[in-house]
Amino acid sequence: MTDVETPDGLGSRGARFWTATLEAYELSDSETPLLLEACRTLDNLDALAQAVADHGAMTVGSMGQPVVNPALTEARGQRIVLHRLLAALALPDEDGEAIPTGAQQRGKASAAKRWAGHTSERALKAVGK
Repeated sequence: MTDVETPDGLGSRGARFWTATLEAYELSDSETPLLLEACRTLDNLDALAQAVADHGAMTVGSMGQPVVNPALTEARGQRIVLHRLLAALALPDEDGEAIPTGAQQRGKASAAKRWAGHTSERALKAVGK
């Protein structure tokens, strides 16, 4: 285990992710800023979750009407940012695979749909048809 210096300004979740990531992986100079932004995003998500916990999922709008807490909308955006940052880092998961990007996931789903029901000639020969 190496001694990893945590950047100033990170909250507890961001600092834990920073330390755990740098202890597990050796990042390039171009990947380190991505990691820092991912850590900040994790901290932002924690702050937004706390805002929802403090004020509830609904709040009062400008005309007195109930509206969804803006922290929920912002949290959704922060989750998207986090996914993109982690995909850009391409850190492997437990199986050694990198987190797929949204485009990769859509492409895989599209290919599966396109080829659903098709059987290759090789597969047919294997079963004797």
